[in-house]
Amino acid sequence: MANPHRSSEFQRKLDRRLGIPLVALVGMLRRRHDLPPSPRRIGLVQPTAIGDLILDSGLLLHLRRTHPASELHLFVGRANFPAVELLPVAVAAHVGDFKNIVATAHAYRAARLDVLIDLSPWSRVTALSAALSGACTVGFAPEGEGRAPAFDIPIPYSHAVHETENLRRLASCFAPCASYELGIAADLAAAPADLPYDHLILCHVSPGGSRAREKSWPAQYWAELARRLAARGYVLGFTGSDADAERVRAVLDRAALPAQSAFSLCGRLDLRQLAGALCRARLLVSVDTGPLHLAAALNAPVVGLHGPTRAARWGSRSTRAIGLDSPHPAAGRISLGFETSPAGGEIMAALRVDAVEEAVLHALEAAPAGRGEDSIAGMGGDAAIHG
Repeated sequence: MANPHRSSEFQRKLDRRLGIPLVALVGMLRRRHDLPPSPRRIGLVQPTAIGDLILDSGLLLHLRRTHPASELHLFVGRANFPAVELLPVAVAAHVGDFKNIVATAHAYRAARLDVLIDLSPWSRVTALSAALSGACTVGFAPEGEGRAPAFDIPIPYSHAVHETENLRRLASCFAPCASYELGIAADLAAAPADLPYDHLILCHVSPGGSRAREKSWPAQYWAELARRLAARGYVLGFTGSDADAERVRAVLDRAALPAQSAFSLCGRLDLRQLAGALCRARLLVSVDTGPLHLAAALNAPVVGLHGPTRAARWGSRSTRAIGLDSPHPAAGRISLGFETSPAGGEIMAALRVDAVEEAVLHALEAAPAGRGEDSIAGMGGDAAIHG
């Protein structure tokens, strides 16, 4: 079975129909393990999203504090591997594609893990590989997903709380975890010096994942927001990878603003540079995707735009964050990442420019100009920079 996180509807259905009975069978046959009090090697599996990996940073910090002598091994995919360098603790990173269950299980065994933590909340593919790892397994077991038999310690998973609360509950099986703190490595690359940070609003228009189209805010809305903010003297920098350049160009063409007022940063900033820019810019406005959670880890000012997801479930946890939910009656249907709605793009279209502009202006009042790089040292709340 292929990794269902970025796969077709057919593959997701196959994962469910074949995966659930296979996990049950393997769970009956596998040898059970107790959680060792002092594991030498702990593995963590996060197969795809950069944003999810940033949310996992709190678990890594907790494990480093509670098990300082343990080696931490992180198993990631090619898509989220670039975010490893942002993590606040040292890990041994292993890159795989997770399509071959046996090969993935062999990679786990080769690392000689005492404990393996599967951080995917629903995939039976990763659960099966974990069950074959030979380690004590810990993983999420949402109701109805058929994952529990793969784990020595199945962790109850709730759709009614923010994902960081699910992660806190998982962390607590190793040692009490009263609060869950995201973190980012201290040695961030310097942000580009030629950007007008005192007036700069960063915008991220391109969501990731299998429901990217549904999570997208309409290009004409972005363009209208850019025109309104530029009229107030702000400068709009649209972030993204090279692959996002065409989408950003469509927004800029609609906005028809001079280059000094709105421009593309696609392909110009790697993740470290983006983190540095977030620390210095006035604000980030983003759909539900990786930069939203990067802003949370930096406690940077951010306005998050949500439609298929809810801010209370997947929004930025920054104390400087404003999460806007679409008023559409079908909003908030995505909890695990693969769900869909017949309403499709109508959900985000119901989140109007007036509401976003009002939230942006409110956030700007609370985020004064001139924060600069020194603002990193003053961050508090649920995020921190770690050396």
